[in-house]
Amino acid sequence: MRLVSKKYNILKTWRFGGVRGPARCAILHNSAELRMANKIEIIPLGGIGEFGMNCMGIRYRDEMIIVDAGMGFPEETPYGVDISIPNFDFLEEYRDDLTAIILTHGHEDHIGALSYILRKFNLPVYSSRFTLALTEKRLEEFDMLGDVLLHRVKAGDRITIGEFDVEFIHASHSLVECFSLAIHTPVGTLIHTGDYKIDDTPVIGKPYDLKMLGRIGSEGVLALLCDSTNSTVPGRTPSEQAVIPAFREIFEQTDGRLFVSTFSSSLHRLQIIFDIAHEFGRRVCVLGRSMQKNVEIASEQGILQIPHDTLIDLGASRALDDDEICYLVTGSQGEMRAALWNLATSTYKGMEVGTGDTVVLSARIIPGNEKNISRLIGHLYKRGANIIEEKRRLIHVSGHASQEDIKIMVETAKPRYVVPIHGEYRMLFRQKEFIKNHVAGYSDEDIILIENGNVLEIDEYGARVVETHELHKTFIDEESMEEIEYDIIRERKRLAYGGTISLVVTVDKKAHRLMGEPQISLNGVAGLDPTNGFGADARQAVAEAIRDMKPEQIADRTVFKENLRLHLKRYVQKELGTKPVIITTVVEV
Repeated sequence: MRLVSKKYNILKTWRFGGVRGPARCAILHNSAELRMANKIEIIPLGGIGEFGMNCMGIRYRDEMIIVDAGMGFPEETPYGVDISIPNFDFLEEYRDDLTAIILTHGHEDHIGALSYILRKFNLPVYSSRFTLALTEKRLEEFDMLGDVLLHRVKAGDRITIGEFDVEFIHASHSLVECFSLAIHTPVGTLIHTGDYKIDDTPVIGKPYDLKMLGRIGSEGVLALLCDSTNSTVPGRTPSEQAVIPAFREIFEQTDGRLFVSTFSSSLHRLQIIFDIAHEFGRRVCVLGRSMQKNVEIASEQGILQIPHDTLIDLGASRALDDDEICYLVTGSQGEMRAALWNLATSTYKGMEVGTGDTVVLSARIIPGNEKNISRLIGHLYKRGANIIEEKRRLIHVSGHASQEDIKIMVETAKPRYVVPIHGEYRMLFRQKEFIKNHVAGYSDEDIILIENGNVLEIDEYGARVVETHELHKTFIDEESMEEIEYDIIRERKRLAYGGTISLVVTVDKKAHRLMGEPQISLNGVAGLDPTNGFGADARQAVAEAIRDMKPEQIADRTVFKENLRLHLKRYVQKELGTKPVIITTVVEV
């Protein structure tokens, strides 16, 4: 299959990268302009040095493609936000260069911000059948489905988007229909691994296509952009089939109701649950919106093969004996709105977890969710449930490449440079150290660590970071799904850490002089209140500052309020050493 981006009405046949050896060198040295232009820029907007928000721009001359547009789960959750996305305003300076978005797979940390980038830039989107189905559901929620040009591609396809030729390599992961990308440019070929592991025996689909990767590697790879999530883990990542024995034991040994919570996108795991439930005579009821949506989409597309008469609804499940039912539920990360949290803390549509039930948490703990999961487990224990976690039984395997998988990837692709991506900075660093020490032919200069906002430039002379941009996250209010400005979150942090001081002064509207005493109230400022002496002293300090002001300084109310705020701020810092938010109000009489 071969597609051409809608931006181009003809297939460009000239390819500078096809000229090799002395002829290529002659062309390069005969044209300073070509030397300057013949470079690739790699610009990560998210996903480097952090979990989630995976998004990367890849630019050649005046053309840029975007790989993935993911959301993250920020540390700022106490300040009223649950979701963060890359700051796509950064791309405004590249607006005329943007040509397409390519999605490697359907996890939220790779597609969750798609609707937000498409609000700003009307770009065609390329993805697999299953990823496209998830994408369509999300765009439909934002009433954007009819406004976006969506292209379905499959493993083995090669598409042309301007100067970029992109091949889609089948990748094994915890989801299905995932891709690594071979991005051919006039400068050379980049391989973006996406999320992957080298699974020889996946439950659904084929193993990672090492044959195709090897063919591309033999043709020459300029740079490998490689997933670092499990770079600290020795050995190979186990196959998805590795969890089957433990689940068989659990189904065999459990007499009561069985609740299995896993990521709703872990289709391999869902297939295993459906198969083993059928084997042991249990029906399966799916609870939770995202789980129901993914099961519906995957079964409609024939990806999930659900045994006949196994899937039932909640009403029918209530009529079954306890040893005849298995519930597949959302909420493995302790999310307070998910089905499992409601089952553990109150009721979910009139049902709750109780004594004799077994709850299986078949998922890894995403960093940052430890406290939520701990609270969830505590509530489940209080209700008398038996809990089986990943630490106790082999009920979860990662979808990411461990060290030996990374070695296979590098040795097969044979890149000139390796650029670790996807993961915290320690993971990027550990991937560099592992490759340097365990893969022949790679030194410090060949493995390049970058961060969000870096502009990594690669050409025939080498690779270097040429610019660094400070990129703030964009926060999303989960209720309205609207963007929250970074300054608002910063202000909320200040409120949380420093408290607030409210200052109200009354002035004569005509004479521009103070009337009465300033009024000061403190909230959350080092445990103080106006009765302990500080309030009186602060009022006196403000009154003296006003008396020292000239009438014209008071007449301009904007200037007057700001001067009051600054004076009180300096006084509080001097006396208490804190930086509360100060709100000034001027009342005219």
